[in-house]
Amino acid sequence: MYISQNAAQSIVEEIGREINEHINFMDQEGYIVASTDKARLGTLHTGARRIIEEKLPELYITEEMENSTTKKGINLPITIRDEIVGVVGITGDKERVAGYGNIVRRMTEIMVEDSRLKDHRKYDRRVRYRFIEEWIGRSGAFYDRGFVERGGQIGIDIMKPRRAMVIRFVRYTELSSTQEGQRRLEEMESAVRHYAEREEILYLREPPRQICLLEACSDDKMRRTAENIQKLLRDKYGERVVIGIDSVKEGSIHINQICKEAERAAEAGGLADIIFYKELYVELFLRDVTAEAQVEYLNRLFPGMGDEELDACMKLIEVFIEEDGSISRMADRLFMHKNTIQYKLKKMEALNGRDIRKPVGAAVYYMALQFYRTLNHAAEIGQRSFS
Repeated sequence: MYISQNAAQSIVEEIGREINEHINFMDQEGYIVASTDKARLGTLHTGARRIIEEKLPELYITEEMENSTTKKGINLPITIRDEIVGVVGITGDKERVAGYGNIVRRMTEIMVEDSRLKDHRKYDRRVRYRFIEEWIGRSGAFYDRGFVERGGQIGIDIMKPRRAMVIRFVRYTELSSTQEGQRRLEEMESAVRHYAEREEILYLREPPRQICLLEACSDDKMRRTAENIQKLLRDKYGERVVIGIDSVKEGSIHINQICKEAERAAEAGGLADIIFYKELYVELFLRDVTAEAQVEYLNRLFPGMGDEELDACMKLIEVFIEEDGSISRMADRLFMHKNTIQYKLKKMEALNGRDIRKPVGAAVYYMALQFYRTLNHAAEIGQRSFS
């Protein structure tokens, strides 16, 4: 069939609403594949078959010509590029439906052609997706001639250096658990795809992530692109995404490698919303530490502490690190008296004997902050409890 049955059904329903008559869509063999009269679906329309075989410009079925599967009304061929691709029929008395004939035929031809083009674009997109998926899955940078040529046939030069970013929705697990959430995810993924296509960025949807491959460009350009995507999703859908970016600013043809870097950076999400792989240090091995070990580490360092108190301690540690231990600057940031901050730091030390103001203690608390952020992020995207 020239178009899908779903598309044909949408066409007859839309036209039927406009003229308030029953509309039938017959395929190239004369069978009714779409109709506003559901009882007629799948039946042979002998009038339509005659139009196709005899190449008639139209055929009106009179009351005398009616039978169990063919009702009176006007039937007209649907012609695309000089080929009859189907027949559209309007059920009813001649004096009532004849005036609709050419209008309905033209409307149908336009809608069929539009649907065909959309299906063609979807097919092309699937071909590109499969190729990009295979490309990313290939380790190393050796590509045989046939693979290079396949890329060229669909407009992808795989020997051109590129950069990678990986996009992850913070609430992916939560959204994907409901039908409404899945619909929302599809809309957001479609928005990212449309943005990528406008910017001539190669795109692959690979749940729960989306991959964008840009031609070699600066870190600033990568960051601006990431910020544009974040803004698009935040402004239109109110959703937060974490975006990981590779470390190779001059680009690479090692697509598998740069995608792994971007993926690793995205997995460190929660530390920042846009993360470059080259900015990762401790975070490089955080995912190798089990969640259970991270929870145990925090419980040992902060025994018996509730969630709110732990949150407050982590905020204190975060500001201490960001302000290089300056009590004065911490006081300004936290709107606290310097003595209050000193008291809180000593109280924290009393829990475990570790003084954050000493190098060894600072390292212990820095790790605690990283574990806390990682577990918090896991809880956001996967509803994992770390208490």
